[in-house]
Amino acid sequence: MTKLIEVQEKKYTFRDKVKLKKYSLQFLPASLEDLSKISKFNYNDRSLKSAYTIDIVHNLLLRYYFRKENTFSLSSLILKEKYGDFYNYYMDYLVSRGTISLIKKHQKGKNSRIYKLNEDIINGEIKRYQNTDKVLLKKYRLAVSLVDDESYGKGILPEVKKKIVDDLFSVNIDFSKSIFYLEHLGDKSVDIYNKNRYSVECIKDNHIFYHFDDYGRFHTNFTILKSYIRKNCLLIDGEETFEKDITNSQPLFLCKLIHDNDIFIVDKNEFELFKLLVLNGNFYQYLIDNSGIKMERKEIKEVVYKVLFGRNYPNKHDNLFKKIFPTIYQFIKSYKKEKGDYRFLSYELQRAESNLIFNKIIKMIMNLCPEVKVITVHDSIICAKKYRDIVEIIFNKMLSEEFNF
Repeated sequence: MTKLIEVQEKKYTFRDKVKLKKYSLQFLPASLEDLSKISKFNYNDRSLKSAYTIDIVHNLLLRYYFRKENTFSLSSLILKEKYGDFYNYYMDYLVSRGTISLIKKHQKGKNSRIYKLNEDIINGEIKRYQNTDKVLLKKYRLAVSLVDDESYGKGILPEVKKKIVDDLFSVNIDFSKSIFYLEHLGDKSVDIYNKNRYSVECIKDNHIFYHFDDYGRFHTNFTILKSYIRKNCLLIDGEETFEKDITNSQPLFLCKLIHDNDIFIVDKNEFELFKLLVLNGNFYQYLIDNSGIKMERKEIKEVVYKVLFGRNYPNKHDNLFKKIFPTIYQFIKSYKKEKGDYRFLSYELQRAESNLIFNKIIKMIMNLCPEVKVITVHDSIICAKKYRDIVEIIFNKMLSEEFNF
């Protein structure tokens, strides 16, 4: 009898849970609230579905919150596949309502139509909509099942991909504690509040979304949460959690990249100091102490990210880094120039981070402790507190092996 129960529980995966969904929880700008009260409306002699109209706006808002960019190149082929032959009428209707603006027309062979959300929508009140459209729900279920596609999430082991998606559906949240925190945020950014509130509500509702990008990162409801909520409000199967991360992750992987490539460009003594600092987790504090500028840790991390991920023109961020680590700065510039794309370095560092987190640390957890469920937030993992000791041993062991040079 016990074995039968175990088999039944094992079969009850995220696919089964998604099948039970009766609606998708979506953003609804207050200015479009009238659409939530009707199923269809007429526009230019066409009958349009409210559910499709709201879904379009929801997805634009979601992309805006994730990428912090307010320009959307929308393929007519994708729009037609999702919303049918009247897709242009939906877009024109939203333009007529002042929800979006067309900023660039379609040019054959060059670009799709490019839209943006109007500022009144971004800065206005955002409500919620329970989208019950059967066609859209079916597409949501198919999108969640994309984890089975070998070309999606390339670079991550198939069995690890399935586990990390499956484990997302075992998470719940202390809703009242999370909302209380958001309502009393010192940072009153509308964007931060909206995306965090939506993510909290989705987790409570078990409405999970995820996306594997092309560079090894796994974006979910949890990756956009404020650190306080992740560390204090998430539960896995009702159990309190803890978070373990890689200290100064991106500089650490840069150190390994330098070691594995043209270390002769970098001064030996400078590299040894850099290596010592990143391995001991003291890199950011060293920059603060030697910058000559009073800065917080968050500010110095922004400086480093702009140097690692930016174009490296003379500016205050690059000058600060170059002053303290001149030959490592030269390596960064030379590496980007050699690859022909300044973004290539960030892609390499993210792939290295992804490989360690997913294919080594989580794979080892799966082998040694298959019962442990894991949430990932780029360079960190979240597990139930009762597994803290074993997970930290595995995490530290794999880190030590990765950076044993």
